[in-house]
Amino acid sequence: MAEDRFKSIRGLADAYVRGKDFDITTRVGSTHPGVLIMAPHGGKIEARTAEIADATAGQDYSCYLFEAKLPANNKVEMHIASENYDVPEALTAVETAEFVIALHGRRDGDDPEKIWMGGLDVEFSKHIGSALHERGGFPVRFDPPAFKGTHPENICNRGTTNAGVQLEIPMALREEFRKTPAREASFVDCLRAAIASYRR
Repeated sequence: MAEDRFKSIRGLADAYVRGKDFDITTRVGSTHPGVLIMAPHGGKIEARTAEIADATAGQDYSCYLFEAKLPANNKVEMHIASENYDVPEALTAVETAEFVIALHGRRDGDDPEKIWMGGLDVEFSKHIGSALHERGGFPVRFDPPAFKGTHPENICNRGTTNAGVQLEIPMALREEFRKTPAREASFVDCLRAAIASYRR
């Protein structure tokens, strides 16, 4: 896998134009602003993650989206690793968030079905994963071989509790979502229900 060209937003922003090559969207939730749904690698980096995050947040929860729009090579040119993630709008969003849920997309590898659950908030991660599996029939894995989201500097772990949740959705499932909007809507409904039902 090719390495990221940029280790921080500074280099990326010097090379590319916001509004043309990438978009950043943020909003504060109207009823639960302390819950933040993020898609740090949306657009053409990890397809469908921004759309899922946006729908999951709705107007209730806070939302942060980074959407890459280059004609090609977005993964290398626009991806900033989660543990290096320093987009100012993202840092501002997590600063006041008690619950952070970051949505990512991964290659299928030898596991094209399961959503890999991670992050330092193990209890919340298990609650969400169990709800996705039991309510929506979405297979999950709680002990992923990679992309565990446990680095303390990972953007999902930089909220007020220093522990968040990371979901890695396989390409095959995201492609299914693209082709079958009702399936994606079911995923969003399950995720929103899990967030609403959680009590720390």
